[in-house]
Amino acid sequence: MQKFSFHTHTNFSDGSNSIEDMLQQAVNLGWDEIGISDHMIVHENLQSSLSWNKWKQEEHMFWDNFDDAFDYFARSRDYIRKAAENYPIKVRIGAEVDFFAYPGWQEKFEKMIEKLSLDYCISGNHFLFNDDCGSDIFDIDLIHTFEEEAQNKIIKRHLKTLCAAAESGFFDFMAHIDYMRKMDVFAKDIFAEDKANMLKFFADNNITVEVSTKGLRKGGYFYPCADMLKNLVENNVKLVISDDAHSVDQLGYRFDYAEEVLKELNCKNRWSFVEK
Repeated sequence: MQKFSFHTHTNFSDGSNSIEDMLQQAVNLGWDEIGISDHMIVHENLQSSLSWNKWKQEEHMFWDNFDDAFDYFARSRDYIRKAAENYPIKVRIGAEVDFFAYPGWQEKFEKMIEKLSLDYCISGNHFLFNDDCGSDIFDIDLIHTFEEEAQNKIIKRHLKTLCAAAESGFFDFMAHIDYMRKMDVFAKDIFAEDKANMLKFFADNNITVEVSTKGLRKGGYFYPCADMLKNLVENNVKLVISDDAHSVDQLGYRFDYAEEVLKELNCKNRWSFVEK
């Protein structure tokens, strides 16, 4: 069974437990390694967002400039490195990043990541936007405030953004690729071709995709859904099991079941960390 997770959160972002708690639990589980990937959400126009009143309460997750984000993650990185010295497990430091496509974002992000020298990054897009991503990003639960035509454009744009994130080369794997299925509009037939194109893009471009047991905790099924997972395996897309753990009790959540499902699907292509 896979004895690591690289999609985990501590109280440096929205996790419930400290880095020490998470490392000790990983040791208790007999894991070989663990990756810490607290949220990194940087957008220059956050304060104009429809969701800003909510987000401003979580200042340790949202930044409107890369300098402040760098300072915070540099402190977090140094703290984790120091704490890791006290535990008999390999600890890797990463970030779960929301990818934005407005002009200049990628260049600024690349410079910051080079300075931080993190071990890895994962792409975990949680938000939507109804323009070119330069303004008016918002939480997914606001999708129902838009007219149907606008909803369709927003979801289609989101699926293209996931492909753009994968194409950027910044990320080691793509997290919860159908996260938007939390909203019922995502299930509409009109998006079937867009979803198929996204999966094909991942297969054609050797993109690694996460199989997240968080979906089991939240709704009784993985991210991605069964049909998507079957498609990914059939097209030999590299997969990695994740728990998206936000507390110690979620580390390794139902990894045994995930292994069973991947075995039944005859999955042969699995991801593991490669030193850079």
